[in-house]
This record gives sequence, C-alpha cells and structure tokens, in this order.
Amino acid sequence: MTPRCILPGQIWFTTRRTSRRHYVLRPDADGTSQEIYWYTTAVLARKFGIILHAVQVLSTHIHEILTDPHGNLPDFVRERNRALANALKCHRGWPEEVFQRAPASYVALHGPRAILKQIGYTLANCVEAGLANSPEEWPGVTVSADDIGSRTVTVRRPSMYFNPENEVWPAEASVAIEVPRELQNTYGQAVREVIREAVERAVLRGRDIARAAGRIVGSVARLLSVPFQRRSKSFERFGSRNPRFAAAGDIQRAREARSGWRDFLEKYRRALLQWKSGVPRPDFPAGTWRWCRELLGRDPAKISMSVGSLHPA
Repeated sequence: MTPRCILPGQIWFTTRRTSRRHYVLRPDADGTSQEIYWYTTAVLARKFGIILHAVQVLSTHIHEILTDPHGNLPDFVRERNRALANALKCHRGWPEEVFQRAPASYVALHGPRAILKQIGYTLANCVEAGLANSPEEWPGVTVSADDIGSRTVTVRRPSMYFNPENEVWPAEASVAIEVPRELQNTYGQAVREVIREAVERAVLRGRDIARAAGRIVGSVARLLSVPFQRRSKSFERFGSRNPRFAAAGDIQRAREARSGWRDFLEKYRRALLQWKSGVPRPDFPAGTWRWCRELLGRDPAKISMSVGSLHPA
C-alpha cells in the first residue's frame, strides 16, 4: 500500500469512474442528475474549502481540476461521492454501487503547463469521445473556458435523498469556477485568454482523435435517452500507469516533483518503522494522510494488516 501525500495548497486532476462502466452519470433531459452533482459538490466543497477550476461529467466518469488549500481532498472526495452516489441511487432506482471499487485517481499538477494541459483535456473530453463538437454542446455537467474565473453555479436542493430538516443540506448552494492561482500569478491579465487558447487546442485535437476513430457526433436527444443501465463497450486500455504527478514536459518541475516524492517516501518509511517498533507518535512527513489521521495512537499489533502491506510500494 503506497502512502498518499496530500499537501495543503496543491492543485489536483481527479478522476472517478462508475462501476463496470455503466452510464449511471448520464445527463438527464430535465437536468436532475446534473443538479445532484452541482449541489453535492457545492455543499461539500464549501465544507472542506475545496476550490473548483474545471469539471466535466460524462456518463461513466468525472474529471475535475481542484485546489485543496487545507489538505482535505480525500475527505471531500469521499463525502461528496458518497452523497452523489446515494442521491443518484434514489433518483434512478439503482440497486448497485455507483462508483467502481478501485480508488479515485489523484494526479498532482506541477507548473502552469500541466494545469493548462489538464484543463484542456478535461473540457475536451466529450469532444474526444465523439459526443459533442465543443464543451458548450455537452448537455451534462461541464464548464467552458470562459466560465473559468467568471461563473458561479447556484443550485437548489434536489428533491430526493437530501433531508430538508437536516441543516447539513441547505435549500440552495453555490460554487464558483475559479482561475487557478498559479495561472493567475504566471499570466496576469492575459490568463483567461491563455486558458481559452489551451482549451481550443485541446478541442481541435479531440476532434481529430474522434474523427480518426470513426466517432460521429449524434443528437442531444439521443445522448439523453441512452439507458443508464447500459455499459460502455468501447476499448479501454488496462494496466497502464496511474501517475502521481504531471508536469507536461517541464523538466525542472518534474525533477522537483520526483525529488520531493522520493524524500517523502524515505521519511515515511523511517517514521513507519518507528511506529511499528512502539514509538507512539513518530514524526511522519508533511502530507501524510492515512497514518496521521486514522491510525496514530492505535496499537500497531491490533491493526490487521500484513507487515509487507505497511511498506510503500
């Protein structure tokens, strides 16, 4: 089990997939599934201090670009996805799990090039899949390049699952689509134009990929009428790497990220050995998630995990 390093202030590209690639996240003609996403995200982003920069929800997965100022990302993803899944199960009468058992993917983005690349990839995802000609044409949850830094999504509490008598679930919730601070600091007043150009390049590339694969954009009505019980059968590569960070070709940033990760692992190993030898609260490195928040203070002998699994891979 490799430890997770969650440093406050990091910007992330996150992905979550549905169970067995069912179309459970498919957009609804009346906007209900879209409202469920926006409401749960708005409420729980506010709770955990998460900042949303870009998002697109296709029928089988979610892509998001987020900043985590306080190091709460795993808590946010866990609680938001649980609420989202439970509400969708009530809405659709879905008896199975909504999300696959594999954990969510977290990729730390280092440098403006990596951030721009992943914003472009996220918003052009529907184009590359052959579902729409542009992000603006996708009927599901998405934002446009122009929304980043100018749009606030406000949504009322959906009628299912969320108890109106529970103060956790307000009658209305809002979430702003913000410009990443690193992009703002790097490009200043030109930042929105830089984002727009990055998205346009990604959309053009997505169209080329869709065309080469023979994917033809159909009608919005057809997209909204696909049964959510259906599963995607398109080819999906298995066994590929799931990176921990991305630098989009910035060699210096990549070296710094790799060096930081290796330093974290070495400090983590030393602290873990101390804890297993009886030191009650060893000095785990900054960013350590699970051991610091869930297991410290407990007797190592009482935790049913093998010695081998306690070491990072």
